[in-house]
Amino acid sequence: MKKTRNSIFRCIFILAGIFISSGLFAFPSEKPDTSKIYYFIKKELNTGIFFEGTKEREALNTDESTSEEEVFMGTGGFMFENRVWNYLSFKQEFFDLTFDLGPFFGYGNWYDTTTVSSSDGKQSVLGLRAKLNVDYINRFYYDQKNYTLLEVSAWGRNDLYFQNMEGAQTDSTDLLTNFKNGDLTNKFRYGFQAKAGWGYGKLNPMNYYMVADYILSNAYKGRLFSEDEIEKLAAKITEIKQTRDPGMPRMSDKELAEVAEFLRSTMFLTAPEISEQEWEMGEFMPRLQGSRIEFGPFFNYYNYEPDFYYGGFANYDNGKYINSKWNRNLNVNLNYNHYKHHDWATLETNLGWSYYPDLKSKYTFGLKYIPGIVIYDWTAFDPVKHNFVPYVEYYTQVNAKTRVNLSFAWKIGDGENFMLSGPQFSMVIYQSRY
Repeated sequence: MKKTRNSIFRCIFILAGIFISSGLFAFPSEKPDTSKIYYFIKKELNTGIFFEGTKEREALNTDESTSEEEVFMGTGGFMFENRVWNYLSFKQEFFDLTFDLGPFFGYGNWYDTTTVSSSDGKQSVLGLRAKLNVDYINRFYYDQKNYTLLEVSAWGRNDLYFQNMEGAQTDSTDLLTNFKNGDLTNKFRYGFQAKAGWGYGKLNPMNYYMVADYILSNAYKGRLFSEDEIEKLAAKITEIKQTRDPGMPRMSDKELAEVAEFLRSTMFLTAPEISEQEWEMGEFMPRLQGSRIEFGPFFNYYNYEPDFYYGGFANYDNGKYINSKWNRNLNVNLNYNHYKHHDWATLETNLGWSYYPDLKSKYTFGLKYIPGIVIYDWTAFDPVKHNFVPYVEYYTQVNAKTRVNLSFAWKIGDGENFMLSGPQFSMVIYQSRY
């Protein structure tokens, strides 16, 4: 059996290495780097409401006791977010600060055992949750393809809730006692994660290229435009939108007049009919084209189990801009994690497509496949666990300020070592200032 497990384990890592490294051989066939055109600079201040539901689990294992609880949790409330993208030719930087506050409820199971007794049963919770989350990512390019990576994130969450518990307790003499109680509980959790590394390649934001492609294909139907022509208009759109004064009101009519003059004088085209609403769209999250591979060490701290673990990662990303309506995205991430009880490794593959019916909306669907293995030492492994997550998402800009984001995923797990099976969904409706 151990020989079979060793073979499976080696196969996973060999296949992962081949798959990830194959991205390196794809780079030379790419088109010349044009990242100087594809800037994306944007700052958002978002306020709104959210609702989400997912399973949550906590466990604490010591030499004397084992405690575990699993709850399907629904949370909602008020959201504040400050989000910044700063994608330039020499760096790609992202910052996100999010604060959530609102009620939550949940229902699930719990289990507690010591050397003298064991208890298990059902529980329900109802309370108030406050959560603060900060993420920062920086890819600094010291030439057109090579870069260093720094990624840090920190979060804190406080739950104040009333907990009802109902179950049975068995003592050392096998005496069974039923009980039911409720109390007010406060739970504070926080964590910190950091990774650093080296990477090769680049994913360029295609948002303004998308706007140029959309304008040309819709305003001049039946005419085919070369990539050079689309890039010329994309460069002009980038220049107009990225040189705006953030403190001044938008003057879409003047910007559209500038676009029309550029098309007339430089590309010898008649002035197109572009609505101001269309002009303001196409500026949400970056739509990416290109490939990159990165690897390095990381660590993760959590004030509960698993409290501290560290390891290494290798990640391959590929984005394909098909046309103004379609994007294909592929991500493969290999993680090896070291912990005081045991090690584990996961290989997460995510293949998805995004469909843009217009400049303001996006549908995304795809499938994640996440095999994982627990490693006790280099001669003892658990069987490989296979996990699948089909997902769908919908995003739309209702107008220049209002956004709606919906997502749904169904986690299908082979056991629950690496994820909890079942649904996960979220809905966010918010106003954005940018």
